[in-house]
Amino acid sequence: MCGIFGVWNHHGITGSDLKRASALLRHRGPDDEGFLTVSEGRAVPFSGKDTTAPGLPELPDAAPCPNALLHRRLSILDLSPAGHQPMQLPGRQIYISYNGEVYNFKELAAAHGIEARTGTDTEIILALYAKLGTACFEEMQGMWALALLDLEKGELILCRDRFGIKPLYCCLQGKSLAFSSEVKPLLEVAGIAPRIARSKILQFLSYGAASHPNETFFEDITALPPGTLMRCRLDGGSVQTERWYDLETATGQPSAGDFESLFTDSIRAHMVADVEVGSCLSGGLDSSAIVASAAASAKGFKTFTASFPGEGFDETAFAKKLTAIRPGLDQRFTTPSSTDFMRAFDELVLLQERPIGSASIFAQYAVMQCASEAGIKVLLDGQGADEVLGGYYPFAGAYLLGLLRGGRFAEFAKAKKALQTNFNPGMNTAMARAAFYSLPRPVQQYLRKRERLGTSLIAPDFRREAAALSAPDRGSSDFKALALKSIQHGLYELLHYEDRNAMHFGIESRVPFLDHRLVEWAVSLPANKKIADGWTKYPVRRYLDQRNLKELARRRDKLGFVAPQQRWREELLPELRSRALDGPVPAWLDRPALEALFSKDLQSNVHLSEFWRITALIRWTEAFGTEVV
Repeated sequence: MCGIFGVWNHHGITGSDLKRASALLRHRGPDDEGFLTVSEGRAVPFSGKDTTAPGLPELPDAAPCPNALLHRRLSILDLSPAGHQPMQLPGRQIYISYNGEVYNFKELAAAHGIEARTGTDTEIILALYAKLGTACFEEMQGMWALALLDLEKGELILCRDRFGIKPLYCCLQGKSLAFSSEVKPLLEVAGIAPRIARSKILQFLSYGAASHPNETFFEDITALPPGTLMRCRLDGGSVQTERWYDLETATGQPSAGDFESLFTDSIRAHMVADVEVGSCLSGGLDSSAIVASAAASAKGFKTFTASFPGEGFDETAFAKKLTAIRPGLDQRFTTPSSTDFMRAFDELVLLQERPIGSASIFAQYAVMQCASEAGIKVLLDGQGADEVLGGYYPFAGAYLLGLLRGGRFAEFAKAKKALQTNFNPGMNTAMARAAFYSLPRPVQQYLRKRERLGTSLIAPDFRREAAALSAPDRGSSDFKALALKSIQHGLYELLHYEDRNAMHFGIESRVPFLDHRLVEWAVSLPANKKIADGWTKYPVRRYLDQRNLKELARRRDKLGFVAPQQRWREELLPELRSRALDGPVPAWLDRPALEALFSKDLQSNVHLSEFWRITALIRWTEAFGTEVV
């Protein structure tokens, strides 16, 4: 897990600029750094102050570097300098700067007759690319964002994993390309002005999200979409973007396999590392299943939990129940406070590079900090299970609507009663939320705006402009379509938050539920296999049942890493009000409405999260000195 950066045809960039970009990405890879510059078809490697590979000359500050790759390394596989990047394929003019982990690299080496010189997956990717070209990505199991520089073919290839677990941002201006694992180096090194389109702010206020998951809030900077590669001709010619993976196509037919074998194989693969592996543990189904499997082969396996004593949603007791079957667990707990949150608020906004979705993101931040203090460099986490196995509340509504549409009325009545008993009594509301996405889009937009706080905060001069904006298309009343939308939008945002929180503390976060074989199997699984006997995410519950964790398997509530947003708001309100209102208020905000927001009694969790989004949006524009155009 690392940080990458690169420029091509970006005249004006010097060695000192590359070093500055490296410093901005150091948290992603503090163990090593490397530079590769290209001039007149010749690539030359250089070192920096953190370089561990011997014999490399130091990159001169004044050296022109219009074509270059940069790498920051977090050493996970083969901790020796042999894993230094950018890495060259021996005897060939092919180089790579790579962020991620390919878990089946040893199997790929054996299958393709690749003789390894190091213990890294990086060299296997290079050799596999030399044999198969970009078709190699289809055989890779894992997460990645990478740059392959093929001087022999005159191409620079950027590629991102199937689900966008690892980030990659691009800015293409004329014939100049810059790319990075994070946005800040692009803004501060590549000379891209930190500008945001007013329409994106207005859309965020109106709907809480952008229309497209790959949009950033910055003008001219976009994320390379998941499952996509970009081919750039090095002579300044064409730039082509190609989809190499599509989940909907991959799940067109039922997939073979079963949950237990796919899940346990994914856990086995995600445990491959030359450093200690631990796990986040919320006490819910997904992280409990991960720990129950991972800890079976790891004595003293460390887990990390956010604890909120006295709060109704505190999951400490559930997390501790795992010791019944894994008595050797080394459980660690952190108790974030509102003071901790306020102290880290501006830092959180900066590292996330976008307004945060709620105060609960800080609970995850605190867990990552706790793991870092314990010396852990790799953490497993349960992201993805709810999206691929239908764990969220609207999935139950979509399931029931599907039974009604199919005329299966007796089955509908039985399923509804069971869900009301075992999952949530509010099944009428769940069905209404699912049916919402069958309404005409203008009606959806009207209803969404009416219930949001942000709409009322838009200054009068900008309300007509806001009214013309479309709502993001993020849901569906069809069960499978809802899964695909949830993976494309909601999960993508959660992966963004997780990457930034983990990498801020030099931690590689791995998500076993997003092994593509498991995802394809789960998404293609019939809805009645994911919701059964009144229980959602039935395969996970059955897995826990079989491991003597029935009390966890039959939990009716769904929490995850949440924070006491209401109490924190009350405790921090004077300081938050001061930060938002003591200075000039952005022109796109209505000051009287903003003042009223800080006086309202907000009991709804939806409105509380929206309050934190709006507060973070204000802080974000100030932190980045963003010009709104």
